[in-house]
Order: sequence, then structure tokens, then C-alpha cells
Amino acid sequence: MTLLVPILLVPAVAGLLCLLARSRRVMELANVLAFGGTVVLGVQLLHEVLARPDHVVTECGDFFRADALSAWMVLLISVVSLGTSLYAGNYFRRDLADGALKPGQVKEFFVLTPLFSAGMFLVVLADNLGVMWFALEATALSSVLLVALYNRSTSLEAAWKYIILGSLGLALALFGTVLTYAAAIGKTSTTLPSFSWAHLISVAGQLDHRMIKLAFVFVLVGYGTKAGLAPMHTWLPDAHSEAPTPTSAMLSGVSLKVALYALLRFHILTAACLGTSFSRTMLLVFGLGSMCLAAPFILVQTNLKRMLAYSSLEHVGLICAGIGLNSPLTIFGALLHMGYHALTKPVLFFAAGNIHQTCHTLQMRLIGPGMATMLPMTVVCMGLAAVAATGLPPFGLFFSEMTVLNGGFAAGHTVVSLVVLVALLAAFCGILYQLVRILLGTPKIKRSTNAAVRGGVPAMGFMLAVLLIFSLWLPAPLLEVMQRAAGIIGGRQ
Repeated sequence: MTLLVPILLVPAVAGLLCLLARSRRVMELANVLAFGGTVVLGVQLLHEVLARPDHVVTECGDFFRADALSAWMVLLISVVSLGTSLYAGNYFRRDLADGALKPGQVKEFFVLTPLFSAGMFLVVLADNLGVMWFALEATALSSVLLVALYNRSTSLEAAWKYIILGSLGLALALFGTVLTYAAAIGKTSTTLPSFSWAHLISVAGQLDHRMIKLAFVFVLVGYGTKAGLAPMHTWLPDAHSEAPTPTSAMLSGVSLKVALYALLRFHILTAACLGTSFSRTMLLVFGLGSMCLAAPFILVQTNLKRMLAYSSLEHVGLICAGIGLNSPLTIFGALLHMGYHALTKPVLFFAAGNIHQTCHTLQMRLIGPGMATMLPMTVVCMGLAAVAATGLPPFGLFFSEMTVLNGGFAAGHTVVSLVVLVALLAAFCGILYQLVRILLGTPKIKRSTNAAVRGGVPAMGFMLAVLLIFSLWLPAPLLEVMQRAAGIIGGRQ
């Protein structure tokens, strides 16, 4: 059964359909149906990967390839894209009514968003490292246009910053990809080597060690920039705060993790080639650095969406730290955290979008206090998502964080685990302080609300419901695919 090509084609066709459509409702429906379809295809792919003897699905002469790690990423991209499409319709209707956007700009969003998702699907399904790089470049080009959608001076500045730093990062990643290819020349056969990741991993022990080390450094800085790792993260808070809220949700929910996926593919290859802790140590250092940097910036932020962006920096850092600790438990916890964060962060951005459209500002001193009185359902959803994001039970981020910490302590990495714990506690205090002062209390300014703002609640409810269900119950196939993905990252499969 063909699955990989349809996963790529469905959102791409939806984007082209939106380009031809004149009705905004048709564009909204096309996005929802396309991403609903990719969720179904993603579930089918998960079962297909587990059913194969080698747990790998290939198509088009092995040009497309999906293992357990790819299947996990396809599922995350699909669910977050669906939640975003459910929220976007009401969000842009309100912006049109307020005159913040023109119909042509809204059409641009509905055309570019499925193309953005198609690019992310190509990143995780391409077996060729060069094609993977090209796909990430395509996601950068589509997402930068979305960041600049409002055409304000601040959004244009954020878009330029994003494209300059992102392009520089991707240029470095391209150098790393070329060096990886060069490391295989003359080592495996008399013919020129292949860019195929599956082929390179099969001959990893024969690759030039010094060249692979240098390649990983370039890739770490390059793809690490796109993933928002510190200190290459400076584009992230600007882009997240200036982009339309649905785009912010996708950037934080899955785009950062797709870049991290690309980095992990090189980490797996480097670890298999060198047989040392070189790449793991690098991931651990950058992960801890990101976590430690994020916490104080969360505490001093004055802009709501910038604060959420720095929270994403902390979570990406934790994922890298968990993988860098390199025990089966910490890697599994990192993958679990990747999924739970992908479900949680869009809800926070959706709620921030409702607040922004009500208060016409993202400055927290002008928003609060008292948003709970004005937007009670939005604040309930935001409060639940904040409980999840800060790592409190019963939500899954609590279990994923505890899994990483338990794995770190059990493996004897006491100092590193304590640093992770302190960074998590600092971020918890910062988010709690910032949100309490705008959500609770008595409003100082009377503002009117309407059904258009409250209309984003169903999308938030959908994401929270999925988060809560999978926090309390992980189906056996999903658990198995994550365990196999953890085995691929840890070099055990």
C-alpha cells in the first residue's frame, strides 16, 4: 500500500487548491480536510512500519523511507497541523473584521501553510540527506513569508532576521552534508558514494572519522540554528511573536522539532561512525545551555508570545539533553517530551492569539490583570496548557520530564540531572509568575469580547483532549514505535 507519496501530496494539492479557490470557506475546509487526511495516513503508516519485518517502509525506489522515527514525526506534524487549521478559520475572520489583514493576505496563509507542512513531511520521509536539506530550505522559505504576513515594520524585521540567520544556518548545514558525502569517498567502494542515509549508516564504520567530526560540527550549528538551540536562537522570539498565531503554533509545535530531527539523523550517523560520545556530548552541552538561558529570559519578558517562544527554547534544550545523556530511558523520555510539547504549545499560542485580538496588544503590562473575567474559556484552556507546559501532573510533560531525570540519575549523571532539574524549576517559576499576573485579578480596563474570539476554544479543546488522553493512556502501537525510535537514536537498532 502506497502511503509516503500521498502524505506528501495531500497537503501540497490542498495548497494548490487554495491558490485557485476564491472562497475563504473553501480554503479553510481544504486545509482541515487535508490535515485530517494526513492524520489518518500517519496512523496507517505507524501500523505499516510496525508490521514490516525490518520496520521500514520505502517507496519510489527507496527515495522515500520511513522508519519508526519518521513515523513518529509524521504523526506529530499531522496532528499539530490539523489543530492549527481548526483554529485558523476563526482567527482570520476576526482579523479581517478588525482590518488587520486583507483577503489576499489570508489567502496567502491558506496557500503557504499546507506547503509548509508538505516541506516538513518531505524532511522526515526523504532518505537522501541532500533532499532533506532542500526540504528544510523549502520550509524556511514558506514560513518566512508567513512570519511577514501582517506586513508591519516589526514583522518584516522579524522575517528578515529569520531568513538571514536561517539561511546562514542552512548554509552551514549544507557544508556538513557535503563533508559527510566527502567522508565516504574512496572508503566504501570504487564508485561515488550515495547521499542515502540508509546506505551511509550501513557503512558508517568505514567513513573518514575526522571528516565526520567536522561535518557534525557544521550540522549542529546549522540545523541547531533552525531548531532554535542557544546561542543560535536569536531569531526565534522575534519570529514567534510577529507571526500570525497559527503560524507561531506550527513553528513552536513542530517546525523546531523537524529541524531537530534532521540534526538527530546526523547524530545517529556520527555516533555509529566514531563509536564515541562526541556527538552526544555536543548535544548535551547545547541542550543544557538552551535550558539555562531560557529560564531567566522567561522571567523578564514583557511580551506574551516572546515568553512562550523562550519556553520553547527550554523544551527543545531538554529534548537535546535527554538524547545527549544517551540512556534508553532518557532518549525515550526525550521522544515522549517531543510529542507532549507538540500538543501543548499550540494551545498556549492559540490562547495568546485570542488575548491579542481582544486587547490588541501582546504587552503583558497592558493585558492584565483579569483576563479570566473577560475570556473565561480561553483562560481555562490556557491555564490547563500552562499546567502541562510547566511539567505538572496529570499531563504528559510531567511524565516525560520525570523519565529524563530518572534516566539521568539512574545512569550516574547526577550533576547533569541536577542542572536539568534546576532549569526546569526556574522555568516553572517564570511561567507561573508571568501568567498569574495577567490571567487573575480584577481587570483595570473594560474591553468588549465577542463570539469570534471565543470561537478558538474548540481547537484548543481538541488539542487538550488529545494531550490528556495520551497522557493517561499510550496505545501499544504508539508506545512500540517510540521505543523503536529511541532504539534508532541510541544505536541499538
